[in-house]
Amino acid sequence: MLRCARVVLLLLFASSSVSAQTTAEALKRLSLEALLNIEVTTVARVAEPITDVAAAVFVITQDDIRRSGATSIPEALRLAPGLQVARINAATWSIGIRGFADRLARSVLVLIDGRAVYSPLFAGTYWENQDTFIGDIARIEVIRGPGGTLWGTNAVNGIVNIITRQAQETQGSIVTAGGGSQERGFGAFRYGGVRGASAFRVYAKALDRGPQYHADGADFDGWRSAQAGFRVDRPWRQRGTFTLQGDGYGGRLGQRTTISSYQPPFAQPIDVDSAIAGGNVLGRFSSGGSSAPGVQLQLYYDLTSRREQPVAERRHTVDIDFVHHPRRVGRQSLTWGAGYRMTSGRITAVATSAFSPDVRTDSLYSAFAQDDIALRPNWRLIAGTKVQHNPYSGLEWQPSVRSVWTPAPTHTVWGAVTRAVRIPSRVETDYSTTSLSSATPVPAFVRLTPNPGFVSERLVAYEAGYRTQVARRAAVTVSAYANDLRDILSTELLTPFVEETPPPARVILPVTFDNGLRGTSLGIETSADVRVRDWWRAPGNYTYTNVQLSRQPGSADLTQERTNEGLVARHQWQGTVSIDVGRWSIDNTWRAISARRSPVVPGYGAMTLRIGRQLGRAEVSIVGQELLSAH
Repeated sequence: MLRCARVVLLLLFASSSVSAQTTAEALKRLSLEALLNIEVTTVARVAEPITDVAAAVFVITQDDIRRSGATSIPEALRLAPGLQVARINAATWSIGIRGFADRLARSVLVLIDGRAVYSPLFAGTYWENQDTFIGDIARIEVIRGPGGTLWGTNAVNGIVNIITRQAQETQGSIVTAGGGSQERGFGAFRYGGVRGASAFRVYAKALDRGPQYHADGADFDGWRSAQAGFRVDRPWRQRGTFTLQGDGYGGRLGQRTTISSYQPPFAQPIDVDSAIAGGNVLGRFSSGGSSAPGVQLQLYYDLTSRREQPVAERRHTVDIDFVHHPRRVGRQSLTWGAGYRMTSGRITAVATSAFSPDVRTDSLYSAFAQDDIALRPNWRLIAGTKVQHNPYSGLEWQPSVRSVWTPAPTHTVWGAVTRAVRIPSRVETDYSTTSLSSATPVPAFVRLTPNPGFVSERLVAYEAGYRTQVARRAAVTVSAYANDLRDILSTELLTPFVEETPPPARVILPVTFDNGLRGTSLGIETSADVRVRDWWRAPGNYTYTNVQLSRQPGSADLTQERTNEGLVARHQWQGTVSIDVGRWSIDNTWRAISARRSPVVPGYGAMTLRIGRQLGRAEVSIVGQELLSAH
């Protein structure tokens, strides 16, 4: 019998507002027609209706987030097809697009208002750091498939672009507070106002998330954090805008790790609270509006500090980005730009781990151009490339050719061929660490050694898709892809040897990261949105993913290639029923995920139930998460 009673009340959420933005009228969901005409900016770096986009794109709106009961960005990402989202513990997540889901999602580029939050240390995104006030998110644009032509390296399997509301859209006050068995306590306050021609907002939030269930009763992985920030938007002359925004955060992340040593007992597990902190400030000037010709100049500074075991890092990043979208000349519309990024990190590691050098500063230079050509009134060809120079693999080219055909206003067919790369990170080229493999009869240690010769992982993607509004109340999208994967990360065993200093003697099994795997990934992604009645919505999606890897000649990959394949659940289903009755709203979401082989995870189902009640300018809701699981 399912023990749902233990987790029926996971979250109690209450919010109130002194402005009109959270009245019942404003909380109504977008109509199907409005949703199909929503503009996205991530694909072309200029706003265009989603029906005209030549890519597999899914938009998670603010209303979707609110009604899902999500309290974090990773939870909200579960709404998108083609994403693999799994919780590791209370604060950390395994997320991937079109396969290769892992702790840091090394082949997915994550942006927040145009600011890249991808870490060059371990190649990926620390999702626990991305904790912006969820009520300020306007939408999350999820691009499935490579986007390196415009966004550069590491946008290999996809892009997640989190776009917050403009300050003039968040006027007045809003307070949120709640608690439950997992989310033990959380709260936030945001205030928006106007001073002269400038609109602004400020916010502050905090949370206390309890540890996940562990069979041994351990409670090491709690998560406590606080964050505050601001945004100012000001008109600039006739058609321009200037934005200044920033955030600062700090928290404690519960962590269990094993510290190895060359003296008995050779390995010791420890539980620690790792201190995590950071801040950023971003300035952006835009002229011409979101879809009109013009320029955009953006500059940001980002500081991150992570004091974890066995590696701590303090990193500074400065990024300058320029984009020019001239007026259409005849049938052509050219977008071009250039960028520079400087990132510097200082590492502190405890034996037996080290980064060499412990301080490293890298510079990345880039430029891109993309031409949108109207071959016919309903047929466009988009071609472009980005060239980027990085200190690891030198010059990288990422070209793409896309085509979109709209035979009728409610039908869109598109296709694309794209090359993308994931450049090396410091963990492949500069990192060494030693961990205990066996203590008897002779101590044996596995030692990771740096590989300065590690090259970029490469992908060539072939994609096609179709969007249609099959009826006045129903829309369907289908996308398919075939990816050619080359120089994929492998773990290679080198020649073992005996090490005697310091005593006692031990066997060392050296390994290194190399580019020893290649293969293919295939998949189909479908989604549908059905408006049964004005008060009854039923969206859903299905994803099929198949990854096939093999060793390249000369490779002795220890993962036996199929470990990477096993990280992917081949089948995912999701369906939601949303109903509005008077001031009541009910949302019931079901997910089903097929089994994974490595690590072994049986197939499972999950359910979230949310019941909300509008009380004037406030809303109160009760959310039950993971109601089909025992814990």
